Amino acid sequence: MNTKPAAPYVFAFCGVALLLLAFIRMRSLILPSASDPLAFISSGRSGEPYCKWVFSHYESSRYEVSWFDRIETAQKDICNFVAKPEHAEASKEIVSRTLNLTRIPSSERWPTYDSFPPTPLNESGDSYMSRMHYNRTCYDTQSETFEPSPGKGIQLIEPLWGMLRDPFDRYCGRASLHMEGQANATGQSKAHIMPQGYAPYTYSVTEGNADKETLWRSHGIPPWHSALRPLTSQQLGGDLAFQTPRNIHLDLGSSYFGVWTQNAAAASGQWFYDMYHARGQPFDRFIAVEVETLDDPTAYEQLPHDLVGAYNLMNIPLSMDAGDKLNVMDMVKRVVNPEDFFVFKLDIDSAPIEEPIVKNLLADDPHAGGASALIDELMFEHHVDYDPMNEAWEHPQGVGDLHRSYNVFRDLRRKGIRAHSWP
Repeated sequence: MNTKPAAPYVFAFCGVALLLLAFIRMRSLILPSASDPLAFISSGRSGEPYCKWVFSHYESSRYEVSWFDRIETAQKDICNFVAKPEHAEASKEIVSRTLNLTRIPSSERWPTYDSFPPTPLNESGDSYMSRMHYNRTCYDTQSETFEPSPGKGIQLIEPLWGMLRDPFDRYCGRASLHMEGQANATGQSKAHIMPQGYAPYTYSVTEGNADKETLWRSHGIPPWHSALRPLTSQQLGGDLAFQTPRNIHLDLGSSYFGVWTQNAAAASGQWFYDMYHARGQPFDRFIAVEVETLDDPTAYEQLPHDLVGAYNLMNIPLSMDAGDKLNVMDMVKRVVNPEDFFVFKLDIDSAPIEEPIVKNLLADDPHAGGASALIDELMFEHHVDYDPMNEAWEHPQGVGDLHRSYNVFRDLRRKGIRAHSWP
């Protein structure tokens, strides 16, 4: 007969139950892994700081700078200017490189940081690319702030050049460039875009220059992709815990997920799914906004099964009116945390609505709660006044020209946003 008292077992059972309850209540909190280059880090006991990466500055490539020097004149005959031998060759190098990076087998994924091994840069194509620079900061538990720390990072991005579109697409008619293996008939080519997961990057956590050829990775999640949010956890006795970041996509001008105007090549939802979600970084929220009335069953029928639940269709117009509950920037601030990875697509084919959004992003203070600090990547079709796009855009008035568009994209990049010209 077991004569030991039952009380210790009851207390042990209750203790396990309380721990399980605490775990359930903290399911959105994690302690960072030492294997993540995002930072190494602490629960408060190890003494090691938690570190993250922040944007430092944007560096235009020499080729991009040369276009800024000439765009005011070149925009008057942009198709023939791009077709000049030196620019046709440069365009071939740039688009060939982006296609080489983005057209990889669908089985290639990056569920964790630094999923790909280091490789040398492509000396011909990558020399045309511009660069986003990042610095490392570490969390001081005494001041509860992030302080500068040794560490620098760099990631490539396509330059601002030509029409800010794929020069091998069809808009220049007979003057359009041609390249073997690159179709130019859709009018929706995204071959010039280098999304973050497909953009070579490098970083170092020591003093000195991060630009070391052997440390570049061609694909994957760089450490500045997202960050953990430090929180003081009462369940851990006051120790430091971390809230996990989310992947969020907002598509303003979404139409249906899989097709737009009977053109599958123009379906933005499918493109973002393929380029981000299916590559090992699934979207936790996928917000699609469309003004034109859509059929709900049709919209949801086109979704992949793993987006059901994360996908939210808002079939109503948003606004930029102050105090309006449907204000775009206010909604972004409610939904997105600074530590999240946020991809924003803006293409509603209406300059009077798009312009206030972009002006707000350019004017706000990212260090004082501005929405620009929340956006990691922006895909934006800037509808301005220049040929040959005037016909397709129905001659937008009072919105500036291609020269202005160059400045808008460069200024967005200078705020730390990987801004791309959307077709």
